[in-house]
Amino acid sequence: MKCPMPHIRAVVVHLENLIKTKESYKNMEKKEFLVQNLTEGKNYQQISDENSVSRPQLTKWWNEGLRIRKEIKRANQLFNARKGNIDFEKFEKLGKRAFYEWYEQQPKRCTYCGIEEEKLQKIFNVENGILHTKRNRGRVLELERKNAKNNEYSPENCAMSCYLCNNHKSDLISEKDHLKYFAKEIYKYLDDKYNELENQK
Repeated sequence: MKCPMPHIRAVVVHLENLIKTKESYKNMEKKEFLVQNLTEGKNYQQISDENSVSRPQLTKWWNEGLRIRKEIKRANQLFNARKGNIDFEKFEKLGKRAFYEWYEQQPKRCTYCGIEEEKLQKIFNVENGILHTKRNRGRVLELERKNAKNNEYSPENCAMSCYLCNNHKSDLISEKDHLKYFAKEIYKYLDDKYNELENQK
């Protein structure tokens, strides 16, 4: 039977399309879009076609996703810096996306002394920080091998550490000994520097 009111049918079709679009947006959320774009190299058109998400929506997610983009960018920097190194083979086989997913799960504080990355960014700030290194390190957590003697970068052997712990521990001092003898003092030093900086305000 034909619909006596064609305009009602058009409204129904429009509503059905809106529901489908909403479901597509649920399936392709902001973070997933950014991960596909920045770790898998998919462009807007590919992602739009594969997920039925409009280009304007992707642009909106890009603009809203500054924090996520920064996190992915840092993971990509760590990955690209070691790509091609035989010691990084396990991570490289997993791929850039899997490396980001591993990185995302790591606490944003040093695995040894416990200093928060947020504090490091202020302590080592180039313009108004209180500590500076020749190679401008210190502001972000670094990829650290728990057991440096086997040289392997892998999910099991890696963690994120501050510059001081990473530099101090090297391959001479074991993870256990570093935690026992040095980590607490490094935290105290960095936290004191942070408080000193805050008190200057």
